[in-house]
Amino acid sequence: MTHATRIDWGARLRATARQLAEDPSYAEAHRAFLAGEDAPEAVEGFVTSRVAILRNVTVEPWLPELYVALLQRGVKATFAVGDYSVYERYAAAPSEIAGPDTDHVLVYLDPGALVGDARHDPPDDLEDTLVERIDGIVGGLLGRSAATVVVSNLAPDAHGIHALHADQDPRGWQHRRRAVNAAMVERFAGEPRVAILDVDRVVGDYGGARAFDTRMYLTAGTPFAVDFLPSLARAFADIVAAGLVGPRKCVVVDCDNTLWGGILGEDGPEGVAIGRDYPGSAYREFQLFLAGLRRRGFILAISSKTAEADVLSFISESPEMVLRPNDFAAHRINWRDKAASLVELAEEINIGLDAMIFVDDSPFECERVRTALPEVQVERFPANPVEIPAFQAALEGVGRLRVGPDDLARNESIRANARRERLKREAPDPESFLRSLDIALVVDRQPREAVQRVSQLARRTNQFNLTTKRHGVGDVERLMESGVVYAMRMRDRFSDYGIVGAAIALADGGGAWEIDSFMLSCRAFGRGVESVLLAALIEDARTAGAATVRARFVATRKNGMTRDFFPEHGFAVTRESEDERWFEVELRGWKSAIPDGRYDVRLKGFAE
Repeated sequence: MTHATRIDWGARLRATARQLAEDPSYAEAHRAFLAGEDAPEAVEGFVTSRVAILRNVTVEPWLPELYVALLQRGVKATFAVGDYSVYERYAAAPSEIAGPDTDHVLVYLDPGALVGDARHDPPDDLEDTLVERIDGIVGGLLGRSAATVVVSNLAPDAHGIHALHADQDPRGWQHRRRAVNAAMVERFAGEPRVAILDVDRVVGDYGGARAFDTRMYLTAGTPFAVDFLPSLARAFADIVAAGLVGPRKCVVVDCDNTLWGGILGEDGPEGVAIGRDYPGSAYREFQLFLAGLRRRGFILAISSKTAEADVLSFISESPEMVLRPNDFAAHRINWRDKAASLVELAEEINIGLDAMIFVDDSPFECERVRTALPEVQVERFPANPVEIPAFQAALEGVGRLRVGPDDLARNESIRANARRERLKREAPDPESFLRSLDIALVVDRQPREAVQRVSQLARRTNQFNLTTKRHGVGDVERLMESGVVYAMRMRDRFSDYGIVGAAIALADGGGAWEIDSFMLSCRAFGRGVESVLLAALIEDARTAGAATVRARFVATRKNGMTRDFFPEHGFAVTRESEDERWFEVELRGWKSAIPDGRYDVRLKGFAE
């Protein structure tokens, strides 16, 4: 134990992730996996996940690649593997494999082991029987655990079964397998704690003939070739990271040889490549990809060294452009340093640099930004247009399991914020500015429909997050049963922000409440609305008969702005250490200091 504390595990794991990204090999992944077993459960700079695997094949050879793929996405995982071909028993009752401390359960379903001989002569009720069984397994796990359940769909067979006839037969195995996969998507689309690992797609992308190892399947019960395992691991890691780490928020792109082929200032509008003929078709495909990201809530911005008027004119008027000026929330089109431009864009959009992906074809610009701004994800755009589809398919940081209303409203919120900034500059003082915004707040008590958003705030909010407890959806649901969850929605004269704040409180049974979590989205910074959320929580505690409310601040590298939040609202420090402070306030004498008339506040779900 003493030896482990002398190791900088954060630096060590980051170095391992980088090394295996540059020089991947199964042997090195296996060594890293074994070495990682000595690391403490919590490591600075990584989120943790306890992963249970239920399976009907031998998955132990997969673990090193799963471990490394998660590590490369900022997740430090530990694994527990269930008994061979056992599902219902784990779904029926909590266990060490899939219990209350499990964060993710991977339910892997090998179709050969699942269906067996029936693949050769499928019965009429095959789809219904399989979907019903899978639904029962997943439903049982959801009911007995707070974990996110990742369930694989059915992979293709290593060898076609009666392939020529089956191609024509709608009742043949391959069509029935696809029907099961489609039914799984339909069934679990509305389940926030269920994600589908699309093994069917991953095998197809890699190549079915190369993905399988028939000898190992027949002799050891493991279906996949070693060289395929990184592809499978990346697909699983993408799902886990999308929930735990969250995607980036903003894609900042260059223009010349990125949005279009050629240099606009030299080749002219008629000379650059964009359109339906190659090579312009490849750049058009990238624009369609970016447009798809925007529809899924990502922010687009431009950073380009060229003449601003020429670029904006071309984007506005070229009939071949997919993207238009309104698709970009902000731009810096000038001859200045791109690292400085990215800092300005982050400030204008009101996001952190660690929320940005920078895409540029220039190796110089990429290296400049990578060196100056290590928080930014830097991606070198391919020089060969043929490689563009593969580039966008492999782009990390843009994966979202689901898209909610708050994601879709983000771009409009950015534009509305620009109008607010103009109003702020014109206002005589900060208080006049806040009153002129006509801010309306709704604090919702025990909001079942907001569980996913509350979890999202807990997992992704870093700056205004008092305890940084990374509650998953299942955790929030459980805390709603044992305590009280609050969600605060905000709108002003310019836009609806959606849910910007959340808090969770627990009663100790002795007349005291404790604030488990308290967080505010960066979109709401500078409005003082966090005071309203705290006041609603304290008044609720007082109504419930509590005499005191306790709270805690846990210091991280990013949440220093919240260190004095509780003292500024009447809480007294009861004890403190280097990284933590504990607080308490007596409710009998507590009084909110929110100025009258600043906000229109409505409470929902509170006692009258």
